[in-house]
Formats: sequence, C-alpha cells, structure tokens
Amino acid sequence: MSGRKIILHARMEYSLWITNPRMSILLVLLVLIHSMILQPLAQAGGQIGARFHLLEPLAALCNSTLIQLILPIGFLILMAGFPRMERGFLLQLYRVGRLNWVLGELLHLAMAAATYLAVVLAGTMLCSLPYAPTAGPGWSAVATDYTAILEDAALKTVAMLLPKNLYQQMGPGAAVAGSLLLLFLCLMLMGAVLLAASLSRAQFLGIAADAALLLVGAGFVILDSPCMWGFPCAHTLIWLHFTPYLRTPVCPLWISWLYFLLGIGLAAALACAAARRRSFDSILEFD
Repeated sequence: MSGRKIILHARMEYSLWITNPRMSILLVLLVLIHSMILQPLAQAGGQIGARFHLLEPLAALCNSTLIQLILPIGFLILMAGFPRMERGFLLQLYRVGRLNWVLGELLHLAMAAATYLAVVLAGTMLCSLPYAPTAGPGWSAVATDYTAILEDAALKTVAMLLPKNLYQQMGPGAAVAGSLLLLFLCLMLMGAVLLAASLSRAQFLGIAADAALLLVGAGFVILDSPCMWGFPCAHTLIWLHFTPYLRTPVCPLWISWLYFLLGIGLAAALACAAARRRSFDSILEFD
C-alpha cells in the first residue's frame, strides 16, 4: 500500500469529476432549496416582523425529510459511473495496484462528498443574504415563536423544517455541524455501496440498493415506524434523535455514527475483497 499512489489517484479522479458538465445540477438544487426552504422562512419572518437566523436555512436543509431524499439523489447523479472503469482503466489499475486503487477511489469519494456539501451550503448561505438574516448564538423568533404567535394561521412548512426536537435541544451551530457530519457519512455510505457493487459486477444492484435505502427509509420516517432506524435516512436527521422537550435522546448520536462507520467499513472491505478476486485480464470489458 502506497499513500502517495492513493493520493495521486484520488486527485486525478477528483479533477475529472469536478470538471464534469453534470456539475450544473447544483444550480437546479439551489433553485429547489430557495423555493422549498428560503422562501417559506422569509415569508414566515415577514408575517411576524422578524428575520430568520443565517444558520437556520442550513439546519432546515439538513433536517427536512424531503430534502434528505433530494440531496443524496443529486449526489448519486453527480457520481454516476462511479467508480470510473472505462478505456485506459487497466493500465491505471496495474500502475497503481488494486488495493491502492480501491483506497484512492474511497478518498476521491470523500473529497467529492465534502465538495458537494460545501457548494450546497455556501450556495444556500449566499441565497440567504438578500433576506438580511440575523446572526447570533441562538435561534430566531421565526424558529421558536412563529407557530405560537400565529397558531392555526402559521405555515406548517416552517414547523416541518425546524421542528421543536431541533431548536429546543441544541443551538443552531451545533445543529448544523452535527447534521453535516451525519449527512457526509450518509453520502459516503451510498458511494461505498456503489463501489462494492461495481467491483462485484453488479452496478445496477448497487444503484437499486441505494435507492431502496433512501426511499424505504424516508417512508418509515414519515410513518414514524421504529423500523426507520434500520435505514440511513433516520440516522441522518438529527432532530429524530431527540424528543421535543426531554434531554434524554431517543437514539444517541454515537449509535448513528457507528451505524454509518460500520456500513462504510463493510462496503469498503467488500470492495477490497472483490478487487482482489476479480479478473481484469480482458480489456474488452472496459472498451
């Protein structure tokens, strides 16, 4: 195993990924985020004469069940064809080595997931600036008082974006940081499943497994079924880990971290094993 070869391979794959024309899908995501998150928060603030906190759109972005479907799907679209196994692949594999290649792909996946989240979050913050959001250590009145002030006339969207389980348990900074870590681990798990499935000659099965994990998991979250904790969606939504008032967590955060780390580790181990077993002798497969 060579750290230099792993880094060079990951850097090469990342440079090809970041310059792919599919990156324009990020603009579509920002439009959806603006209409589904920023506009409702701004409308709610206008109704009570208050401004939302700069971090509240980011907290809502990471804690909406619907957005938690859209963000991973957008990432999987950008990672279409991962890992890249096309013309010239065999020469690259033999030069780098099988284990180095797999580890380089995992490093590339981590770099891509971090970039994806950074761009989405930076774009969300920039789109928030025209609404002149506030800044400070605590939540704004839009999050904490809006529903109580307007009661039945309040927009139900705001209560869904910023539930009590979130703003009564932690500050906006902690909510955003914790949610980002869980979302990053979720994207890593989705990509690791694709890598293991592709090396096992079952790329379509990997895509289907990712789709099932996301869709079925979101369905269980909507139904509030205990089965939701078997899927990534529930572990990614930090507000689900807490009750609205009590400090005792429904599911400790460390369990969700362990859930994702074990899943990523298992998929990575399967990818390494498949890479060792698989015959790459025929270049026709990659033409």
